[in-house]
Amino acid sequence: MENFMRSLKLLWRSERLLAEHQLKLGTQRIVFIALAALVAVFGLAMLSMAAFFALVPYWGHALAALVVGGTDFILAAVLVIYAGSLKPGKEVEMVTEVRDMALNDIEEEVALAEAELVSLKDDVQKFIRNPVDALLPSVIVPLLSAIARGFGSAKK
Repeated sequence: MENFMRSLKLLWRSERLLAEHQLKLGTQRIVFIALAALVAVFGLAMLSMAAFFALVPYWGHALAALVVGGTDFILAAVLVIYAGSLKPGKEVEMVTEVRDMALNDIEEEVALAEAELVSLKDDVQKFIRNPVDALLPSVIVPLLSAIARGFGSAKK
């Protein structure tokens, strides 16, 4: 039972650590995606300005705004790609292994308890069906030794 409780504690701790890490990773992804969205909005504003200035006499300020807007979109794409590339660290792999070991230990403990319950059930059913056969092996040895002592003391 002690092993079972230890395994449950390990499972709880490892699941908690995994959840904390997933929350941290999700938060980082959200921050980078929000930053990328901000840059994209700025890029869209610059492209809008570029389209406006493109209508103004031929390509002076418009080309510069178009280049700045395109650069902003490229930066936004790089940030989104980086946010998508964030992967769990090695410590998460270790915690996952500990969690899996705890789950295996719990499964083994449950299987042992189940086997003990099946054995107990079989013993109870055997006793209910034929109580004399179930009690006979545990009663016959003390009974025979008492008879042997009785005969031994009678001969003396």
